[in-house]
Amino acid sequence: MPPGPDSQPGRRPSTIRDVAALAGVSKSTASRAVLGQGGVSPENLEKVRRAIEQLDFVPNQIARNLTTRSSAILGLYLRHTHSPFYASLAGAFEESAGVKGYEVMSLASGDKPDEANYRSLMLMADMRTAGIVVAAPTVDPRTIRQVASRVPLVLVGQMGQPANPGVPYVAPDPREGQTLIDHVVGLGHRSIALLAFSPEQSPTQWARIAWMQDELERHGLLNRLEMITPDEDLTKVVDTLHRAGATAILGNNDWTALDAIAAAARLGIAVPGDLSIAGHDGIPPFDHEVFGLTTYRVPVNGMAEAAVRLVDELVRDSHVETGGILLRGELVVGRTTGSAPTGSQSGSA
Repeated sequence: MPPGPDSQPGRRPSTIRDVAALAGVSKSTASRAVLGQGGVSPENLEKVRRAIEQLDFVPNQIARNLTTRSSAILGLYLRHTHSPFYASLAGAFEESAGVKGYEVMSLASGDKPDEANYRSLMLMADMRTAGIVVAAPTVDPRTIRQVASRVPLVLVGQMGQPANPGVPYVAPDPREGQTLIDHVVGLGHRSIALLAFSPEQSPTQWARIAWMQDELERHGLLNRLEMITPDEDLTKVVDTLHRAGATAILGNNDWTALDAIAAAARLGIAVPGDLSIAGHDGIPPFDHEVFGLTTYRVPVNGMAEAAVRLVDELVRDSHVETGGILLRGELVVGRTTGSAPTGSQSGSA
């Protein structure tokens, strides 16, 4: 594991305030110089460059940027590159960053051990990144704390980290799970099942699922919460839930929902005649009408825009409120949900 915040020997990393103090300029002047922005005299630019070299200010490459005047770069650390969700987020992030004048350098965790996450994020900090956005919710909080002490950092796609309350975050509002509940309840369903990955596998999804579980239990609508694993064959799961009287299944994501629909087809269970199934995320291509999937579209573009805005404010040393930004998406009604079967059981099973 990476070292804890107080265990690494040596002096603390230099900050932009240290650079400004040594150069004899204001913090805002030092920030503009580091970012290669206008309004800094050649004399002050040279003072800042010398201060950066003397302090070994991270990222070191920024010192050379003051000479080359290259564009500022934001680091984007993704959980996966093959996932439709993270691919969409990366595209939206690059577009939003470009509007702000940034280029983007991306790396992916791939759920590697946290020693690898630590090395990758520190590599980003040592390169030309002005700030880093982490879209990998399984990264250890100690690593986040280490990196955030050296470079502006924002979490995206997760509900922050209790161990790092000062690190801002952007996430979908977990309470929006109510939208899917209201949809199926409005269709007459009174025995609703949830599919979920473990909190360790997907902490962001779990925040929403746990909220939905509480709501369904409170109203006597929960058939059961079924824990599953990625790539699991859901045939037995769907069969068990259907036999237990569930008339609707809400998946933790779109891929799970499609797997459940395929399992129902193998079992001869009609969707939505016998069983309604809905997903979550609404990411292309799963939101295409050819799939006809009922889902909840996460505001990926809004998340990317908010993350870029937050990290840009941190880079510019603007005031950023601690805590997070929670965003709402929209319901996409497809062909996979319909009225509850006539004579279906009501209440939980």
